[in-house]
Amino acid sequence: MAESVKAKQAPQELTDKQLRFRRLVAQGAREGAVIALIALAIYLAMALVTYSPTDPGWASIGHDTSVTNYAGRTGAWLASLFIDFFGQVAFLFPLMIAGYAIMLIRRRNDAVELHWPLVMMRFGGFLLILLSASSLLSLYSVFGLGVSSGGVLGTTVSEAMIRFFNLPATTLLLIAIFLFALTVTTGLSWFRLMDQIGLWTIRLFGYLKSAFAADPEKQAHAKAAAAEKKQKAEAKKRDKQAAKAAEPPVVEDRVMPAGKRGKTADSAGSEKPGNWWQRLIGGRKQKLKRESSGDKSVVRKEPGLDGFVPEPEPEPVEFERFSSTDQAAPATPAKPARKPRQPESRPEPEAPSRSLKIEPFKKEPQTAKVDQPGRGNKQGSLLEDIESPVPPISLLDPPEEHQEKGYSEESLEHMSRLLEEKLSDFGVSVEVVEVNPGPVITRFEIKPAPGVKVSKISNLAKDLARSLAVLSVRVVEVIPGKSVVGIEIPNEEREIVRLSEVLGAPVFKDSSSPLTLALGNDIGGNPMVANLAKMPHLLVAGTTGSGKSVGVNAMLLSMLLKATPEEVRFIMVDPKMLELSIYDGIPHLLAPVVTDMKEAANALRWCVAEMERRYRLMASLGVRNIAGYNRKVKDAIAAGEPLLDPIWKPDEFLANDEQDRPELETLPFIVVVIDEFADMMMIVGKKVEELIARIAQKARAAGIHLVLATQRPSVDVITGLIKANIPTRMSFQVSSKIDSRTVLDQGGAEQLLGHGDMLYLPPGTGLPVRVHGAFVDDDEVHRVVSAWKARGEPIYVDEVLNGAEGEHLPGVPTLSEGGDNEGDALYDEAVAFVTESRRVSISSVQRKFKIGYNRAANLVEAMEASGVVSPAGHNGAREVLAPPPPRD
Repeated sequence: MAESVKAKQAPQELTDKQLRFRRLVAQGAREGAVIALIALAIYLAMALVTYSPTDPGWASIGHDTSVTNYAGRTGAWLASLFIDFFGQVAFLFPLMIAGYAIMLIRRRNDAVELHWPLVMMRFGGFLLILLSASSLLSLYSVFGLGVSSGGVLGTTVSEAMIRFFNLPATTLLLIAIFLFALTVTTGLSWFRLMDQIGLWTIRLFGYLKSAFAADPEKQAHAKAAAAEKKQKAEAKKRDKQAAKAAEPPVVEDRVMPAGKRGKTADSAGSEKPGNWWQRLIGGRKQKLKRESSGDKSVVRKEPGLDGFVPEPEPEPVEFERFSSTDQAAPATPAKPARKPRQPESRPEPEAPSRSLKIEPFKKEPQTAKVDQPGRGNKQGSLLEDIESPVPPISLLDPPEEHQEKGYSEESLEHMSRLLEEKLSDFGVSVEVVEVNPGPVITRFEIKPAPGVKVSKISNLAKDLARSLAVLSVRVVEVIPGKSVVGIEIPNEEREIVRLSEVLGAPVFKDSSSPLTLALGNDIGGNPMVANLAKMPHLLVAGTTGSGKSVGVNAMLLSMLLKATPEEVRFIMVDPKMLELSIYDGIPHLLAPVVTDMKEAANALRWCVAEMERRYRLMASLGVRNIAGYNRKVKDAIAAGEPLLDPIWKPDEFLANDEQDRPELETLPFIVVVIDEFADMMMIVGKKVEELIARIAQKARAAGIHLVLATQRPSVDVITGLIKANIPTRMSFQVSSKIDSRTVLDQGGAEQLLGHGDMLYLPPGTGLPVRVHGAFVDDDEVHRVVSAWKARGEPIYVDEVLNGAEGEHLPGVPTLSEGGDNEGDALYDEAVAFVTESRRVSISSVQRKFKIGYNRAANLVEAMEASGVVSPAGHNGAREVLAPPPPRD
């Protein structure tokens, strides 16, 4: 064991050394390349700048060996080659080499990855630059250069192009090639260059305009604005003084002779500051009284309840009013008719800090309640209404009288302030803008301060519940149509929602679909219904005691009180043998309530076969769904020409004259209800997952719908394949946020109240709706079931529990006892390989037989079902149980 560990560690250490060695080599190579490029650029520049035609070169004639070039004989030879061949364009070579050296220096910290197509494209662009530039220099002697400044290449290309084009056309083509090659080689964007030039031009004009602007005009404008502002202030001040002088001195808080200031100050100091409100109210009363009677007497302060007592005007004495800035005078206003100047320490008892909008949820108007018989008269009404096609709603218990048991306005005001304070303690600044009290919960709409994330408030749900001393707090991150965050707090006493209350609402009565489900009431007390045909499948999850089974019963009763057996048929699977077994015997059932899970798998297999049969019927009639099929069949029957079954096959053991092609009839909806899906998955395993996935994928147009309920919403039960095909989910209270995310793809279900409180996720939306589920008593279920049993007996289809053995469908797994894949051609070889090697894993079987993962996994599962290998342990390992095959 130790040697194998060392053997595994040695390549890892060698790999690390190799990586360090490669990094060192890459660093040295890059720095060496930079030094080499810089030296080469300088060397070529020296050779080209000091080029002399008299130096010996590649085309020189003679034996003169004297060299004047600073780069020596080799440099003179290279300069002669470049100048003669490319002309003056040869100076681009050292520029290009220097540019690459600068690029390597700037990107010295980046990994060097040579993209050869890009390198070849830039090299081709450089060749085009040499070609076009040398040709243009050969055509035009610019910058004081001679005719041969383009070299041999430029002269040859320009003369060849002039033979095919004239001089202007050749010039235009060469300029276009030069500009294009420059873009390809350097990555220069001409559009960006034009934008930058325009921006620089605009900035230059702005700078010149501001520099040469007339400064005296600016100063005059500023002086005029200041003078106008000063005149407005003086006019406002004069208006205030005129209004003050015109107002008569009605109330004098302290009118004393000038010689009695000291005594007044002592008395003012002994007054209580809390009497300012009484003085203000009393002054206003005296002012109104004098204005009505015309009395202009002066008022003086006397102790008493009224605060102010009028007295006759005394003899003429020189009086002096204490100013508000005098330290000896009290800080009370002289004119109580205006708004008094109140100190910050004196609170206003009757003026609230700000108003809070308390508005109950908008409740839709309901129809008047019908007189329903009491609980003791249910059997009598049952016998009277047998002739009606559907049992009446009066079989259910009547709705209870709803009473307002929520919080009072003072409590809501206090909770709003408390909520703001608690969130402020956690560092979240919010403001409660509206409160919506409901029958079960009360929603506080808060407006977070700018920069506050909603996730920060959502993470404080448990802390808020503890601070507010409530059972749970749910944070609604998004409220459609509003820019606020909702915080839902449960009421002290919640109301009970009866199923009869929802079934008696217009939203249920006006619904024409036989698959209408009654869910309960929303947070505002309005009835909530849903159409199963549009879902088209439903996944229900919730812990034990959360109201999941009661919710399923409410959905079943709503369909039983809405549809006849000709419209809806049921297949019910009840592993617990308690919840759905009560419906055994109603005429809507296609088979007795299934309690054996192997029979449940057969029932699902029959549903797949029925789905394929319905699709073939609809395809033959040219319709797209079951509604169109039923409409076409009904129209044909009404016209007296019923349609014949196009997919009927005659019995080969009977003569043709003894059997007739049957007529088509309308097809009912089929609702498959599985009360505990996790138990079914545990017993039957993956056999039913493929069947459910096929039904969920295709059965919508065929009229087959699934209602799956489970109390263990884990990923091994609610797999991704099932979730992807069942977009409509309903979650009652769950134990953790992980379970809530498994069902709803978001949290929130762990904060529900239980006992029917649920989150309903409609199809096509990501925002769940909170619904308080309708309560159904066992007596109500028994009464409705008895009413249907009195109306008829069920007509069972035997093939439902037999698994449709007479018809084989491609892609539908068989239910043989020996495993699904024992018929595989590689099964025997795989068993031999596993038993000989004494090791089993999906990857080893996959590598041995060069097959796909799914086929290898099926082979291993088949070996597990046959007892060849053991089930997978906690770490995924399996043991080989069967002995190796005997050798000859």
